[in-house]
Amino acid sequence: MKKSVGSMVLKHWLTEISAAPADLGTFLPLSLGLVAIAGMDPVGLLFGFGIFAIATALIYRRPIPVQPMKAVAAMGIAGLAGPEVLIATGCLMGLTLILLSQTNAIGWLKRLVPNTALFGLRVALAISLLTMIRDLPGLSYIGLAGLLAILIVLLRSQLKALASVTTVLVGWTIFGDVSGIETLEIGFHWPVILLPTLTAMGSALETTFLPQLALTLTNALILTAVIAQDYFPDDRNHLTERNFALSSGVANFVLAPIGAMPMCHGAGGLAAYHGLGSKTGWSVAVFGFACLGGALLLGDQVVTILRTLPSEVLGVLLVYAAWVLADPVKIANVRSACQVIIVFMVGATLLAGPLTALIAGIAIELARARWFPYSNISTSD
Repeated sequence: MKKSVGSMVLKHWLTEISAAPADLGTFLPLSLGLVAIAGMDPVGLLFGFGIFAIATALIYRRPIPVQPMKAVAAMGIAGLAGPEVLIATGCLMGLTLILLSQTNAIGWLKRLVPNTALFGLRVALAISLLTMIRDLPGLSYIGLAGLLAILIVLLRSQLKALASVTTVLVGWTIFGDVSGIETLEIGFHWPVILLPTLTAMGSALETTFLPQLALTLTNALILTAVIAQDYFPDDRNHLTERNFALSSGVANFVLAPIGAMPMCHGAGGLAAYHGLGSKTGWSVAVFGFACLGGALLLGDQVVTILRTLPSEVLGVLLVYAAWVLADPVKIANVRSACQVIIVFMVGATLLAGPLTALIAGIAIELARARWFPYSNISTSD
């Protein structure tokens, strides 16, 4: 019995540690882009992620991810927002989310949104993750397919607990370029405090704030809460959109002035962690300690290490996260009327953004429910 319990504990820890890189497919491209193009300080950026991830693991005790706010990150990488505007956006988003968490506004919006529309958003987010693969530099699709095959085989074997980390290490060994790592020097680095100016606040309101708020309400709060409660029904009273709004709000408001980029929770990351077997917050905590240690001990040099992670590895993580999030098996079992709405939601989200798609999806789903009142999508979706 002792041996059995010991092996179960070991398997648990191996699974949690192995799942820690699950969300790198989203995290690395956006973070590296913000450092290289937008000019964000990597120390502050990683320090913020580390603190937020560790705090999230302690608060929720489940694999609730910490991700870059995608709309803001995309604008920064596109050159539409510099470091000051990004920091100002984090402060504004933080304050807004804190205020929203103290009201019933998010819960009211969640109750208004039909399950079919939410599932459509899940599929749209999955496809948006897949589209990120096109922008990965120097990607070998043959290598991507090979690593994906390795991951699938490992997930179906006795080595499931080590599937993710093994795939990452194999990909790193075959496709990675580790030149330059041998010259790294360990020291102590601390983020620089940068308070946003009124001008930066105004620019954030004009450019980054509103597009990101729509995405945060739908993906980072409502959709993440729905999926979290589905995965962990015993914690449904704790894993709520209001709590996610509060934790994200406090993190952004406090950490943005030290150089952290705008951050949130996310449905895609949650699906990735859960799909790789993580059931507790330890996988997120391991990710957080890695970010924090890299920021404090390596400073700017940590970018050199992150750049050695090959695109093939990031692509595999994105593909797997998209598959788990979309759940094609469930789509196949949904009635055709609901499938039409899901397809519409995907197109509308990719073309017009999640908020516009959500409003249109609600209207169409209400009409469908009246004329075709049968659906195979359960209330837990």
